[in-house]
Parts: sequence; structure tokens; C-alpha cells
Amino acid sequence: MQTTHKISGDQAQGYATYLTSTSARGDYYTPGDGEEQFESRWHGSQQMLASLGLAPDRPVTRDELRAMMEGKSPADGSELRRVGANGTRVAGVDMTFSAPKSVSALWAVSSPYERARIEAVHSRAVAGAVARVERDVELVRTRREGTLQWQKAKRLVAAEFVHTASRLTRDEEREGVPDPQLHSHLVVLGAERADGRYAAVESRELFRAARANGAWYRAELAHQLQELGVEVRGRSGRDQRYFELTGVPSQLSERWSGRASEIEQAARRFRTRYGRDPRAGELGSLTQATRGGKTVTAAVDVDAAWRAVGEEYGLGREAVGQMYSGRSPHPDDAALAGELLKDVTREHATVSERNLKARAYELAAGVCHPAQADRMLADLARSGELVKLDHGLWTTREVRALERATLDSATARAGERAAPVEPETLREARLAAQRQLGAPLSQEQREALDRITGRGGVSVLVGQAGTGKGTVIATAARAWREEGYEVIGTAVAGATAKRLRADAGLRTSVTTDALVRRASNGQIALNEKTVVVMDEAGMADTRRLAAVTDLADKRASKLLLVGDQAQLPSIGAGGMFASLQQRVPTAELTEVHRARNEWERDAWGQVRSGEATRALASYAANDRLHLAETREQSAREMIDAWDRARRERPEQSRVMLTDASNAELEAINALAQERRAQAGELGSQRAELPGRPYGLGAGDQVMLTAAFYPDGEQRLENGTVADVLDTRGDNGVTLRTSETPPREVDVDMREFAELRLAYAQHVYKAQGRTVDEAYVLMGGWQTDREHAYVALTRAREQTDVYVCRDDLGEEGMQAGAIERLAEAIETSHAQEASIEHKQVQPPQLSAEADRAYDVGFEL
Repeated sequence: MQTTHKISGDQAQGYATYLTSTSARGDYYTPGDGEEQFESRWHGSQQMLASLGLAPDRPVTRDELRAMMEGKSPADGSELRRVGANGTRVAGVDMTFSAPKSVSALWAVSSPYERARIEAVHSRAVAGAVARVERDVELVRTRREGTLQWQKAKRLVAAEFVHTASRLTRDEEREGVPDPQLHSHLVVLGAERADGRYAAVESRELFRAARANGAWYRAELAHQLQELGVEVRGRSGRDQRYFELTGVPSQLSERWSGRASEIEQAARRFRTRYGRDPRAGELGSLTQATRGGKTVTAAVDVDAAWRAVGEEYGLGREAVGQMYSGRSPHPDDAALAGELLKDVTREHATVSERNLKARAYELAAGVCHPAQADRMLADLARSGELVKLDHGLWTTREVRALERATLDSATARAGERAAPVEPETLREARLAAQRQLGAPLSQEQREALDRITGRGGVSVLVGQAGTGKGTVIATAARAWREEGYEVIGTAVAGATAKRLRADAGLRTSVTTDALVRRASNGQIALNEKTVVVMDEAGMADTRRLAAVTDLADKRASKLLLVGDQAQLPSIGAGGMFASLQQRVPTAELTEVHRARNEWERDAWGQVRSGEATRALASYAANDRLHLAETREQSAREMIDAWDRARRERPEQSRVMLTDASNAELEAINALAQERRAQAGELGSQRAELPGRPYGLGAGDQVMLTAAFYPDGEQRLENGTVADVLDTRGDNGVTLRTSETPPREVDVDMREFAELRLAYAQHVYKAQGRTVDEAYVLMGGWQTDREHAYVALTRAREQTDVYVCRDDLGEEGMQAGAIERLAEAIETSHAQEASIEHKQVQPPQLSAEADRAYDVGFEL
């Protein structure tokens, strides 16, 4: 792991003392012999260090570090960096490089000789990461002819301190034995510019490069450990970003991860409060804030304690010796390029250069030296497998080709007369719809009908939330059927496909994957007399959208794509729905019919267009925005309101929505269930539901979180809502589904436990759903424009919004809290196709760079 933390000027003295008060072994707790003993070194060119009175071949002293952090030369006390305009000075930036826990565990139980070897490869990996920063990150600002320019530093000036133990957690304070943790604090103090002068560094760029820097360090550390004969297992941890050592029991790593657990808990609290993951600098601040005091206790034989724990977990002297087998590593780096190409566009069609490099280094851990990963990236760019775009973005040839083929196919069919409908047939379909609705279709809806049933082998219907797109689809489907066409529905999600079938009166509506598969094997026939309607097409990733577009083209079928790019985006690489709107016949529905209140209809449009401040002002003015101190209070207020409403207006449908964690969702559902049980609305017998903090009783409302296949019946789709009719013993329930028509199915929860109470739901599950009343807990880590728009547009009668000051960092400040919430809501995470960016020619590697890659940046 690599964290980055800015050290303010008023922290300089305390931080210098902290870094220079450890013993040679890095144990913070065993008092030394009165001398300051610590493993430390200076980083920088000999010339620059000499000019500052420093030397790379001797340790860092406290006075030297303090002087540099105060912006003064240790040599003569002259000022190196001026105080900022606000009267303050940044003392430095602490980049902390921590080895994976299994590496620290092996270090702790190894002999002094093997410990020294591990420490040496750790130091080489840190030095490699420093060289990578110098080579790739623009850290120095200069001004030429009045223009501010960014440059790479010639060399960083930094002090490194190697520690080998973590701070004591509360549980460890009783025993006085810390967890082993090999790590280096690299305090970046300044840089040498190209002209040889000393300069301050731009800390923002260090924060932005933290992921790539940490990934380089880990990849080089893994490579060096393999050279020692230690077996490395890559692709571990969160998002497969890390590596561990084969042979170190996972239970031992967990036992020695007390500080890591503390930091992760702090990070979870941060995500709950601010609605996102902590960035590099914030993670560094959390690490510092959770650090315990440097308490000096009676001398403890930490080495003996560590070896005893190692023996307890089966990592004694003999097992440790086997880990240093001397086997030469045989990494399979040939597959790395293919894995990277699949991985970098798995979630988005484009990736920044910074994240592209970071992912390459992460995947390289245990496979090759990170310099080889850099060389691989250059080769992929030269071969065209990686495509460089404007604005510093990249994509893959495969994604670019899929996008281009989809656009070319759709554009070529733009003027095609596919599935034409006679005017009289369309008029009769409109009249039938009006009789069913009891009201005429709006002018906008009639124009949309004309557009989607007119020219275009591929057409698009953009249906903003609550504008009646279902009515338009159903009317068009009726007209097509009258003309002799078969209308087939499809959607990425099975529950959406089923809802489309019921709303539009279709005979067949299946998932997009099933449609492509069944059409290929002949189970579903597509031809010129077929119309395919794809609902929620804005949620379709590029590969699925390309597959259905290609299928319709080859079978000469009409394809209607229905969706809204302002709602939740695809989970995989996407953005094509918005791109297609510019190339094919498109109709858009903008008049909201769902919301009863005019002010709320206006607020929906304001959220959609990024004017969240105005929208939230309307919710507050109409007493629909409720602000509490903590998220727990907000959740309880929401449950109270939901409970009152369901008792006062039982005929109304309603749902609670949250944009935070599964744990929070489960807690809200459990409390809602308790309210219903107290009111005597649920059966007394509970069927146990594995993995949930509640059982199920007769009368509960549930949602399936995976597809269920009843014996001899059609499957129930993921997202299906159902009522519990009865419980059978501890593990069985009978459900009645909300499908049209409903079904009764028996579920043995020992075999299928993917059920969850549905009083509260994640926003993602609610897209496409309509209720009378909605209660929205907002401000969590998923809060953005798309989630807010979907959450706020589900209800006909009213929507109440619940937020807290803790989430928004505004204690006692209602106006400030609303402004912070508006900022989160105005942030869009909509997908964007790579085709919306111009392709640019990547720079060719120089001969000097080629030679550097060939030698692997040996330091």
C-alpha cells in the first residue's frame, strides 16, 4: 500500500521527532540506549545534497530533517522555500510505502540474514518508485514569459525512514507487542530542477500519482522477492491490486493486521460520511489520525514474541526455510498484455493514462518487473491495441472497433424504411391507448410515435423519468402487431425485460444475452417482419449494445432503443446510447406526467440538468428535505415517516431508497420489519435467512438478488419483488411474485438464500419502478447526479429526502450542508464512449528510453 500525507508547517517539529526516534529494528516501543538509531537515507543527486550540507552515505539527523522541513538549508540556514501567500509553508509530503502483510510476516520470523535481504529488496523497490516519480510525474512549476508551466524534476530531494513495526492498536497496548510491518516513510522535501536549482514540489501531483507509485513499488518488490526464491501470488486484495507470498498462512496475516483494520474502519467511516472513497491525501490523513501514541514501555523482546506467533500458525524455522527455496521464478508475462486489454475497459470505455499505468503495474506484480509493464504498454500503443485519445485518455482497439461498427451499422440504416406503419393503423393504436388511459396522448407523445414508427432501421426513444415512455412503447407495439410484425422485448436485466413484456403486452421479452444466444441457435426467429424493442438501453454496455445492433442488422429487423442517458449508466464500458442519438432518428419525451406537484416536476428537470441547488431549495421550501446530525438519525427519521405513512395511507405504494452500503440497507430493512411485527402484521414464525440479520415471516416483502429456477417452471429474475405467503419450518417460504400474472413458488432457503427484505432498496434496483411515495436517504458514497435523478423520480405523489450533517461535513450549518449535497448531486458519472474523443498519435519511445526499458531500470 502507498499513502500520501501532506505535513503542514506547524507539524514539522513533531513529525521530525516522530520519524527519528525509532530503533534500528523499527520497533517503536523498545527503548534504545540513549542514542538515536534508525535506518534512514537521503534521496537526491550528490551535487544537490552536497550544496545543502547533506550526504547520501550517512543517516538523516533530526536537525537536518527539521531544517529542511522548515524550508531552510542545513548547511547555512539560508531560506530554500518562501512562505506562501497565506503565511504558511508546507513542511513536506510523506509518501509511505508499506509491504504486503505476508511480506512483513515473513520478515518477522526470518533469520537476521534473510531479514536484511528482504529489507534490501524493499529499499530497492522504494528507490524504483522514486525514480518512477522523477521520470513520469510533473512536480515542478516554472513561469516563462508570464505563463505557468509544469516540468518533471531532475531529482527529488527526500528523506527515507525504514520502520518494521506498526503502531500499537488498543488491543495490543496491553501486551506491548506491535504487529510487524515493513514500511518506509519517504518525506519529499523539494526537487532539483533541470537547471540545477532547488525548488518546491507540487504536492497535488504526488497525490494524483499515488496509485501508480504504490503499484510500481509492489510490482518491483514482488519481482525482487522472486529473485530471492520466494513464491509470489499476485491479483490479491481489493480489485486484485495487491500480491501476497505463497506459504504465509492467511490467518497469520490477519492476526498481524490490527493497524490495517483500524485504517480500513476509518476509511469505511469516511465513505459513509462523505459519499466516496478517501483520496490518496485523505487516506494518509486517516492513517495519521488513527495512529496511536509512541508510548515507551518496559523493554519487550519483540522478536521472540513474533517468532512464537509464527510457530503458533505453522510458520516456524523449517517452514520459513522452505519458503527461501532458491527456485528461479518462471512468470508468464506473455498473457499480461491480454489481461490488461480486457481489464482496463471492463468498467469504462476510456481510461486515463495515470490509471492505465497503475493497472499495468498492479497486474505485473508477481509476473514481471514494472519496467517491463511500461515496455508492454509502449508496444501495445505501437501495435494499435491501445489507442491514445485526446484529453489524456486511452481505450482499446477492440472497444473502439465495436463502437465504430455499431455506429456505422446504425447510421447506414438511418434512412431505411423498416417496419413501416400505415397512418390509419397508428391512429387506431392511439385511440386504443387513449381509451385505456382515459385521456388523450400529448402532442409530444404523438410526435414520438410518428418518429419511432417511421424511417430508421435503428431508432431511439429518449424517455426522461415520468414522461410516459411506457405508454408510447405500448402504443407503438400495438400498431406494429396490427401491421403483422412480431414485437420482441429485451433488456440487460431480466426483471426489466419482464416488466416490458407486461407493460407493452408482448409475447416474448428476454434478457439481451438470452436474445442473442437464442437468435443464434434458432430458438428465436428474427427477420424483416420483426421489431426488437430494447428497454433501459442507457444501461447497456458497449458489447451488449453492439451485439443486439449487429443482430438486428444481419436479420433486417427494426431496432428501437429506449432509455435515458441521464439515469443510471451501464456497469461495464458504455456510453453508446448517447452517441447513437446523434446518428439515428431520435424522439425525446420531456413533459413529466408522473409527478403530481408542478414544483417537483421542475425539480426533476433541474437535477437532470445539473442544477441541484435550485432543486434542493424547492424540496426544502416544501418541507420535503429533512436534515439530521448523523446518518443513523436520518435513517430512523426516514423509517418513522415510512411507518406513519403506511398506517395512515395503506392503499398507497411506497419504497425507501438508499445510496450507501449493503450493511446500512440491511439495518434499515430489519428496523422496518420490526415496525411491521410490532403492529401484528407479520406471522410469528421466522424462516432463517443465511447471511442476513433477520429471518422472514408471513407478510414480509422481499426481493430476489439472483435468478431462481423453480423445478419445471420459468425462472424468477434477479430483482423480482414478492410477498411471503407462508413459512415452512426454519428454512422454507412460499412467495407470491409481483409479476403479471403473479405466481406462487416454494423456496428452500438452504438451497437458495438470495433473498432480501424489500422495504428499502438500493437506487440501482429501483430504476424503472413507479410508486406513490418514496423516502430517499441520500449523501452516501454513491451520491451523484445519476443516482439522485433516479431516486427522486420514482414517486407520483411525494418524495422525501433525508440527509445528515455528518455525511456532508457541515456541523450545525443547514445552508452549508445543502450546498455540499448539491455539489455531490451535480457530479455526473455518466459513461462516455471513446468514439466521442479524437484519436491522437502516441509519442514514440526515444532510443535512450528503449535502453532504459531493456535494462529494467536497475538501480
